[in-house]
Amino acid sequence: MTIPRPYVDAICDLGYKDSEAQFLYLAATHSGFFTSGQFLRFVGENKAFAVHRFTAKAVRYRHVRALEYGGNTFIFQLCSRLVYSAIDRASFHPRSRPSNELILTRLLTLDFVLAHPQHAFLECESQKVTHFHRDRGIPLAILPGRVFKGRSGASDTPSYFVDRLPIFLGREEASEPRSPVPNFVYCDPVGKGLAGFATHLRRYASLFAWLPAFHLIYASPTSANFQRAERLFSSVRRPHAAPQAGEVIRYFQIRQLWEGHRTSGLTRADRDFLRAGDQRYQGERFEAAYGKWAAQSLSEVELETLVQPSNETLGIGFSTFLLPSRYPIFERRSLLPLSPSAVRRWGREELSSAFPSTNDLSDKE
Repeated sequence: MTIPRPYVDAICDLGYKDSEAQFLYLAATHSGFFTSGQFLRFVGENKAFAVHRFTAKAVRYRHVRALEYGGNTFIFQLCSRLVYSAIDRASFHPRSRPSNELILTRLLTLDFVLAHPQHAFLECESQKVTHFHRDRGIPLAILPGRVFKGRSGASDTPSYFVDRLPIFLGREEASEPRSPVPNFVYCDPVGKGLAGFATHLRRYASLFAWLPAFHLIYASPTSANFQRAERLFSSVRRPHAAPQAGEVIRYFQIRQLWEGHRTSGLTRADRDFLRAGDQRYQGERFEAAYGKWAAQSLSEVELETLVQPSNETLGIGFSTFLLPSRYPIFERRSLLPLSPSAVRRWGREELSSAFPSTNDLSDKE
């Protein structure tokens, strides 16, 4: 991954070293939470004083809040609007404290990102919408999203990819060199079964169906569910991924009118469908099917045999990734008040200004 230099400089201006600024950028963009171990893995050090120097400074600046869990273990929450605004991530600023399950998922997400520095991640909603909607021509209605109700008569606001799970672009498709294959990552906590993964597949089913190729990575700190996750993915991918013959015929009909310059009867919806179809129905098999359909007026049954290949031909992939930590602190107990040892570690005067109530996440900047 390449972290934009202006963002690193903006965080450095807040009082951090270059490596610290890069880590804060990744933590703010992909998680909002981090641990001392994650910081040490990123900077390539194994010295306690390095992480304490960094976290103590971040706490003192009130950019980070330390949440203590059992066993004198801390989770650090990036809670300052100054940091988020410096990297154009103001919408990521927390409005309330998430559940322990969501905090765990965010930590696992950051673990995956830190383990794959070579990937080009789509880091925020605007980048993901730009890639799938503007660049690939996929309708917004197809993208996974939610509509947030406005208050006091304000208009409703649609939001997409609200789970903030990693998506990165991999190798280019064989059929279309300019279209890199999107890789979707699902980070699954320990001991939750596969209900969450099944829900995730349903939410993304429409998007998966529009993509000529994609790869799904099931990431977890335990391999217990790896085989079951692959079987679940295999059981649902074919119905969603196979293009419907009726939709393909409609695309062929509109395309034939367009190429024949008979466009007077085409509606705006027809043109949008054609533009989206140009992105979805790519490659030699669709071009061959279009030629045969135009010459022979193939039936839906005949066309279906040409456009519904195997999953391997479609370029649908699945793999698993073992994350480095399961964070057992979340399995033992809930958030605790700061212990006497924490007070000694951070200093009473420092804590009094740097640690507001854990239920109060209003920014103090």
